[in-house]
Amino acid sequence: MTLQASELTLDHLMHISTKPGMNLTDLNFTLTSMEAWGLLRKDLITALGVQRAKRFLLRYAYNCGAHEARMLKDKINWKDNMEWLIAGSKMHSLTGRSLSYPEEFYVDLEKKTFNVSGYWIDSYEAKQHLEYFPMHSEPICYFLIGYASGYTSACVGKKIIFKEVKCRGKGDDHCSYIGKTVEEWGDDISEELLFYVDDDMSGELDQMYRKVELEKERFQIGSSLSRNLTTAMLKGEGFPAFAELLGKSLHCPVLIENSNFKLLAQYGDNPGMTDYMSAENFWPSEYETTALNHIIVTDLKDKTFKLLTTSIVVRNQVHGYITIALDQKSDDFHEDLLERVATIAALYLQNERIALETEQRLKGELVEQLLNDDGTEVGEIHNRLSSLGYNLTEPHYIMHIDINNPTIEEDNSTNYKYMRIRNQLTTSIQNADDQYNILILTKLNTIQVIIAEKWIENQRTTIKKFGEKLLGQVESSDRQICIGISNETRKLSDFNTKAKEAKKAVELAKYRTSKSEIVLANELGHLTLFLNAREPAELELFAKEKLSPVLEYDEKRNSELLQTLFYYSQNEFNLHKTAREMSISISGMRYRIQQIEDLLFVDLSDSNSRFEIQIALQIFLTLGRIQL
Repeated sequence: MTLQASELTLDHLMHISTKPGMNLTDLNFTLTSMEAWGLLRKDLITALGVQRAKRFLLRYAYNCGAHEARMLKDKINWKDNMEWLIAGSKMHSLTGRSLSYPEEFYVDLEKKTFNVSGYWIDSYEAKQHLEYFPMHSEPICYFLIGYASGYTSACVGKKIIFKEVKCRGKGDDHCSYIGKTVEEWGDDISEELLFYVDDDMSGELDQMYRKVELEKERFQIGSSLSRNLTTAMLKGEGFPAFAELLGKSLHCPVLIENSNFKLLAQYGDNPGMTDYMSAENFWPSEYETTALNHIIVTDLKDKTFKLLTTSIVVRNQVHGYITIALDQKSDDFHEDLLERVATIAALYLQNERIALETEQRLKGELVEQLLNDDGTEVGEIHNRLSSLGYNLTEPHYIMHIDINNPTIEEDNSTNYKYMRIRNQLTTSIQNADDQYNILILTKLNTIQVIIAEKWIENQRTTIKKFGEKLLGQVESSDRQICIGISNETRKLSDFNTKAKEAKKAVELAKYRTSKSEIVLANELGHLTLFLNAREPAELELFAKEKLSPVLEYDEKRNSELLQTLFYYSQNEFNLHKTAREMSISISGMRYRIQQIEDLLFVDLSDSNSRFEIQIALQIFLTLGRIQL
């Protein structure tokens, strides 16, 4: 009578009798207590470590599976060889190891192809592991893997390896497997195959001794590196010392860059190393805004070594990168030393930053007095800033930046929004100023900046283009950012006056438009005299009182009397010049001027009337009410 795998029971494997006859021993087959098996497994892992115990259990289970396959082939009359193959999964259930449930099953015994996947439900091996140990980082059902590999290899007549891809022993909600022939696995199974090699135990002991010696040597290297890094940091030796210490410890080239991939230090003189080792070539863009210490491993074409790179993180921001080139396989040891240097570099940057911030606070107090305190002693401030490397006797621009919200009502998140934009602006200014020649004073929604005229010239730009560049680097769709820029200072006492000048320019910009804008004081001309005495709203009221009849006439008749009056004043009230510029006949121009005089009740031949009209027109021009 032939048998199917689903019909297999323990009755086919054993016969209980007090008389000699067929029993388990005749099949060279035993049943073992799972509790005892779990204890044996625990002792093996405790004594040998997880990796060596895994190797032992895999080989043991592989041989168990291959033996039971041969035993079941000889003792049971199967319907066909496929039923014999499937009986291996039934053995898991019969012996209490697990319930095997296939998901995909592509097997051809004649062609010797094998590709299956499925689940091990209620794995007793996973349960026993968690009873004695915490969750592991990798799947731990070693007996199930080895048994399945040995049983199927014996059935198919070809080496088959199973891999556990999910496991309850590492925190997954179930255990699952994939089984293929070695050929179908390819390179994906190369590491697993090493566990099935039957090495001599004495050789393994020698290997363990060498490993202990290697770990001892690495511990000494790591300890020495940490001690030397700390000493170098305390001495303020900085990145060149860090690069040299790491390079000598690992006997490899080292490259340290800032967040903009600019070279800070290097160890080694390999030709072109600053090009092929730069993190700019391979650091993932998605990591640029994250503050985690990633380790990126990069294989280079046509090179015999690989690169390891990590970031230098301070206050959850990436401030630089460290890259090493190794001509050997990297492991936890190399990554650990790389991370140690990154940590020391971060502490060094943190200390430098605290020192800089202390200096910035001092400078902020001095700048506050210089720009915004009318009664301050300018000479004393100059002396104190000179000790910090600033020369206020040279010409400087004062830039006043105002972050405004003309359309959205203020709410609880306003302070955060102001700070975010303010930080973007100050960071852009500081990044542009490698030598810290720019003085910055920040408040909630304003920034005051002192910029040397010589620095602007060295940048081969203009102060207005520098301001435009700042606006272009700020991400703000709902905020109006106005920048007022003063004329150059000529003496120490000018700073307070020029600060007011820049602030007035900002007030004018905010008044005449809701968009971000840059206003230079030298573009306002004589109107700055009025701005220092009056607010923009008062000036506009004055202009409207003088010109409102003309404005109303133009609005009702869709005419151009205001524009005509402006060109007439610009051409020194010359009728013929204005007519030519506007392409109007002399009689037509004369008629328009007469209309204007009648509406305004003025005589434009009178110098006092002309002066008032010109002032009103200049105010409208500055406020954007006249479009040329």
